[in-house]
Amino acid sequence: MKNIHKKVLLIVFVLMLVIIDQITKNAVMNIEDSIVVIPNLLNITLVNNYGAVFGLAQGSNIIMAIITGSICVAIVAFICACMRKKEKVSFALYLVLAGGIGNFIDRIYRGFVVDFIDTPFIATFNIADSLVVIGAIWLIVEYGISIFKETNNNE
Repeated sequence: MKNIHKKVLLIVFVLMLVIIDQITKNAVMNIEDSIVVIPNLLNITLVNNYGAVFGLAQGSNIIMAIITGSICVAIVAFICACMRKKEKVSFALYLVLAGGIGNFIDRIYRGFVVDFIDTPFIATFNIADSLVVIGAIWLIVEYGISIFKETNNNE
């Protein structure tokens, strides 16, 4: 019974992250000019992104929707397979999944991804992008730690 509660909580968690992402995107859709939040550090600027990360591959929305949808399906399949085998699933995968779903919804519903978090350091991004990046870094760190532990255990 505990396992079912955990699965439901994880599904609710992913849905909550997707909802937060979509609410923030809807909130900025009518912004015409940048809003300065922290001078020289953080603005809210509406950008309709028809391409990939950092504005690359502009005009490739359909291809990006197919890639994003396929990755989300693969993550769900991987999570389900791990759960059937009672293997541990990295929490980071749920972050990547939520971010992927958030941007997939944009690509299907709007025809572009809504970006709005604007800093002078990197391209304009959104909550979903943040979830994907944080999840990916988390996975890399977990993998690196597991390799380090495995290497030390074999010596």
